[in-house]
Amino acid sequence: MFRVLLLGVGSSLALILGIALANFYPSSNPHKPLLLKIQSYFDKPLEVAASKARPTGVSSSPAKIPQLDPVARQEVEEQLTQLQGEVRAIKEKVTSLESQLGTSRFNESIERRIQAISLLLQGVEPPTENNGNVNLNNASVNSVGLNKLKITLPSDILFDGSNSILRPEAGLILDQIVADLRNYPASTIRIAGYTDTTGDRDRNRELSFLRSKAVEQYLARTLGSEYRWLVVGYGATRPVAANDTDANQQRNRRIEISVD
Repeated sequence: MFRVLLLGVGSSLALILGIALANFYPSSNPHKPLLLKIQSYFDKPLEVAASKARPTGVSSSPAKIPQLDPVARQEVEEQLTQLQGEVRAIKEKVTSLESQLGTSRFNESIERRIQAISLLLQGVEPPTENNGNVNLNNASVNSVGLNKLKITLPSDILFDGSNSILRPEAGLILDQIVADLRNYPASTIRIAGYTDTTGDRDRNRELSFLRSKAVEQYLARTLGSEYRWLVVGYGATRPVAANDTDANQQRNRRIEISVD
């Protein structure tokens, strides 16, 4: 028993002395001592666990949405409900008008449906989503000579009342004329406006000129600077029919577009 105790004390003293000598006189061997290797083996799992526990700095939470106080939220909800009701009412009115006119365009936007109703009231077949062409029932297209063109449009399908501002749907009609005018590059395009005899003579002449100018500006903006333009307003001086009936007066209210 005494020998075992003496062996244990001697081994402990030798270990302590070896560690002390290693601190004062370290070895030049690049490899770790066996004791340190064993210690690092047991410490490694703790380091991995610690690294997993550290935050990465990346947040997976969703973006914050600005919050409204209860009063403001209620006001927004009420306005939204009111708008939804107005949209439904407009759609119902448009559907009712389409039923009266014998047409149905449920697959198109509400804006195009309203424009189509306006064109139908003027006797013009509106375009569809798949076909952009407009059937100008009340317009006449005549060939003048071999390579000339003359188009006559009722003013009532381009302008409202007695003003010179193009209607929103007028672009659908004029765009079809643009396609024809592209066949005559570098030509002179003559645009003449006419009215009926209702109202003041000078005012009618001015109105016919302003309407012709509005058409010229639209076409020139689309066709570019390649063409030359001649704008004339004749007023009621050159009727094509007697101004004795509403139908004849409507015939006299016209815009003529020709290639000179």
